[in-house]
Amino acid sequence: MREVKRSALVAQTPGRMYALVNDVESYPSFVPWCHYARVESRSAEEIVATLGVRRGPLQAEFTTRNELEPPRRVRMHLLRGPFRTLEGEWLITPIGDVGTRVELTMRFEFASSLAAMMFEPLFEQTVASLVDAFVTRARELHV
Repeated sequence: MREVKRSALVAQTPGRMYALVNDVESYPSFVPWCHYARVESRSAEEIVATLGVRRGPLQAEFTTRNELEPPRRVRMHLLRGPFRTLEGEWLITPIGDVGTRVELTMRFEFASSLAAMMFEPLFEQTVASLVDAFVTRARELHV
């Protein structure tokens, strides 16, 4: 199983960053490899969403249940997709008056050993680019 951890400091409030992470419908407009995003259901406690990923030879669709703990945490759990395991966590922590630390941890393993051999390194790079995409989007929206 692979694990990716990334973090960044951003001059935004935790509430703004939390809202950005949960604006799943907008992912295709700022996450380069996100081909489409569809919210299956949404409540105050969770979002169930399906993302279409397209990056080089990697084309996949997966659905996660995202447990919401406003405005500090989102926990992702795989419902459907080409993975044996896919779980993640966004942590959003205020840093005094200067902004917010955004941290993403993702663990994943493809269900097929052939898919794992072919796509795990590419998916690891894809996940690693997520934090940068969100930081860039936050700067664009809240200048």
